[in-house]
This record gives sequence, structure tokens and C-alpha cells, in this order.
Amino acid sequence: MPRILIVDDQPNVRKALRWYFQELKLECSEAENGLDALQKAQQAKPDLVILDFSVPVMNGVEAAKVFKQVMPEVPILMLTAHFGVADEAAKGVGVLGVFTKDNIAPLVKQTRTILKMREL
Repeated sequence: MPRILIVDDQPNVRKALRWYFQELKLECSEAENGLDALQKAQQAKPDLVILDFSVPVMNGVEAAKVFKQVMPEVPILMLTAHFGVADEAAKGVGVLGVFTKDNIAPLVKQTRTILKMREL
């Protein structure tokens, strides 16, 4: 079963994403900040990370940089309420796509596409 790590400081956002992804038969783990995400990723061994741009302790861009160093094979998608700023910063650190929190349907679709490609 594919594994996703959801990183967001808002419990309601994590809960909503977990619900969507569990409906797709994906295993989910959660983290509330960038540092917590890096620690949990070592245990959870995710196939995909969904990372909020504005998380405390270590923001999403900083966390994505470290993820790319320690787990370069794991794709990262970024979720944000600040699309313009996040999009530019995320592209510079290897994030595959940036999605807004007000419409997560494209995020769910991209997640499915990435995980299908990784099965090949």
C-alpha cells in the first residue's frame, strides 16, 4: 500500500487530506512541522510527501531542501495558501507541484498520477 506523509500545522487540513487519501486506499502519516516531518519520514518511509509551505520550526521550503538531500527519490508536492510566493520558492528546491488549500482536487489527482508512475 502506498504511503503518504502529510505535513501541515493545521489539524483540520491534515484530517481532510487523510480522509481523501484513505478513500484512495493510501496509508497516511502526519507531521505538524518541518522538523517533525523529517523525523517521521525516517520511520514512515513515505512514497510521497505533501508539505505545507508555511509550517513552523522549519518551513516547507527548508524542509523540502533537506528531504531532497536525505530522500532524493521521494517526490514532494506543496500545499499553500500563498500560491505566488510558494510556487517560485518550491520550484527552486525540487518540489513537483504547488497546490492551493482552497481546492485540493488537483492535489489529489496529481498524487494519484505520481503514485501510479512509481508503481511501474
